[in-house]
Amino acid sequence: MTPTLDDLKSARLTYRPGDLFNPPALTNFIGSLQTGTCVSAIQHLTFPPFSQGDTVIGALTVNGVGVSAAGVPVSYVWRPDRVVRQVELGSLEIKSTTVMAVRGAGVTVRIDVKNGADELQDVVLRIRTGAGVIQSKNGWHTPYSPKEGAAISVTPWEGTPPPETLVENVRTALPDGDGILYTSRTSNACSLQGVSPKPTTTYRSWFEYEFQLSPGEQRRLYYFVGLGAAPEKVKQQFKVWKDNPDGSIEAAERDWAEELSAVFTPGNDRYSGWLPTLTCSDPAVEKIYLTAILGVVYHKRLGTNSAYGQTFVTLMPRYWVTTSFINDWSMSAWLLAMLDPDVVRKQVELWLGRDIYSHFGTEYVSGSNSGNWYSCNDFAMLRLISAYVRVTGNREWLSTLVAGETVLDHCRKLAHHYRSLGDGTGLADYGDRNSLLEAVGSYTNVVASLNATNVWNLRELAWLEEVAGFDGKSASLLSGAQQIVTSLLTLYVPAAGYWNVRHPDGGLVPVRHAWDFVHTLNFLDDDLVPEQVEEMIQFFEEELLSPSWMAALSPLDEDVSFSLRPDHQWNGSWPGWVALAASALVKHGRQDILARWIPGLARSAGQGPYSQAHFVEHAAPTVAGGARKAPTEWPYITDWATMCVGGFFELVVLHLFGLRFEADEITSTPNVALPGFEATLENVPFHGTARSFSTDG
Repeated sequence: MTPTLDDLKSARLTYRPGDLFNPPALTNFIGSLQTGTCVSAIQHLTFPPFSQGDTVIGALTVNGVGVSAAGVPVSYVWRPDRVVRQVELGSLEIKSTTVMAVRGAGVTVRIDVKNGADELQDVVLRIRTGAGVIQSKNGWHTPYSPKEGAAISVTPWEGTPPPETLVENVRTALPDGDGILYTSRTSNACSLQGVSPKPTTTYRSWFEYEFQLSPGEQRRLYYFVGLGAAPEKVKQQFKVWKDNPDGSIEAAERDWAEELSAVFTPGNDRYSGWLPTLTCSDPAVEKIYLTAILGVVYHKRLGTNSAYGQTFVTLMPRYWVTTSFINDWSMSAWLLAMLDPDVVRKQVELWLGRDIYSHFGTEYVSGSNSGNWYSCNDFAMLRLISAYVRVTGNREWLSTLVAGETVLDHCRKLAHHYRSLGDGTGLADYGDRNSLLEAVGSYTNVVASLNATNVWNLRELAWLEEVAGFDGKSASLLSGAQQIVTSLLTLYVPAAGYWNVRHPDGGLVPVRHAWDFVHTLNFLDDDLVPEQVEEMIQFFEEELLSPSWMAALSPLDEDVSFSLRPDHQWNGSWPGWVALAASALVKHGRQDILARWIPGLARSAGQGPYSQAHFVEHAAPTVAGGARKAPTEWPYITDWATMCVGGFFELVVLHLFGLRFEADEITSTPNVALPGFEATLENVPFHGTARSFSTDG
């Protein structure tokens, strides 16, 4: 059964001034925005190559009081197509509904003001507009979206300020008094912000309304934002919008319902594939499954303004909004290979044609590379290739030439790259923290996690060689993998459940991090003795696991003071680690722990798609019983949503259902062992066909 929009909506979230809060965000597949800590404001509005940067627009002032500064709670309910906010200011009840235009660079905020008092009320309401709009081809290579105007992050020690930060947009009021046009001085870009009905007054950056409300009476207003290159076109868009402001809200709802239907429909016209439909007896498992899917779908970006067509970005709506990180793609490799295999193939071929040892991904506006080398790139690329071949059955692709070499030759290079990083013990040295965890200072050089992926790389290459008809290469690859295992096991801290890293001077430093836990248990599952597995799971339960999330780093680790970034530190975790930890529990027969954990993980999905990091319960209060999303601001700097969450999809499909995608067949060995759990998985894509499975075999 295809989920409805209401099936996916969040719990009622409440922001109070001073809270650690990450306001809900929206996308329309060509851009994104984040709501503000006000009943009507929006921020981080981008329709690449157009952007308003971090400018907050649409903020509300009522009777001389700014809502965001009034000290009153604001409630939010997120749904894929909209965000509904509510606040009470005295006896005035204010509600807004925010949507993005369908396939257009526009936003609508509908504002309802109701008199909850028993007497007539005078109301003076202001809606604030804002500048910053710019069109940029090459301004997307930092975490922040481009903006024209003063930027607080541009400081003297960062060098010469970019020219666009030294000027301001030109502001022009429209003749009818219902719109303000901001135009860029450094690019062909404009932002038209308008209202309906016509305001009482337009003054500088404000639209002001003066009216009276009888007891129980409600007044409805609309705020519009449209971005583009040509002012006349955006003005025409505004004119059409004024004829039916509610039309954009209705259109967003229809479009998102159609999007959800397409995701689960073979032969749909929005993706080159589709995803299985899950029906199960446990609503928590279903919630986690659907949240994982939506978390990836929310990062789809159409090819309208992309140098390489439709793609999926890694984060939204504040940081790196046009960049696809190779690592995060690999974390959702199986979901992507089923949902959009053509896009996966195209993106992988793009990366194979570039030096993946000099960047962590690509940025779609300019089409160029972004960032520094991430040490997981070899594994990430091979995982994407493997998942694509296993799902589609397109083994002929392995012999296709990409950048002068066959795809299989590229796989051989990826799997053997660790040799060039050798430390003399058979293991690879991955350098400093910037190519690894960034937020954990001691986690450097020879680490268990990525050396475990080298074992998987060689074993998976052996499978690809056989699929491609090179059976004779498997034995040496499997032998090489075993040699790494032997060396790798020397990094384990005996009886402790965690691993050492080895620094260049040969010194061993114990690091109690989830990355080692999840990768060694998932990729060395047949190489670890039962006693070691038991020790590792005990470490996980005692030092990382929390009721509704987990910590990435044990609070007992000596490096806990290095950073407060909760994606990799003691105060929370990146969802990729959480999904892999859950899968590791199934692999090693500890569904008893998973059964206790699943309800909490489902509650953590009550804030919309999983974010770049959630706090553990002892670091921040829960939200609707789940782990709180970490804020985007320093020192946490974690975005509202991330596409790495496909691992939760794999938890259900590959581990609970036990599906194995082989060269010529797909099999199922359910690993459920959850009390009373029954489920079916319909329309599983396999080699162009749709198969169905149930947990009873």
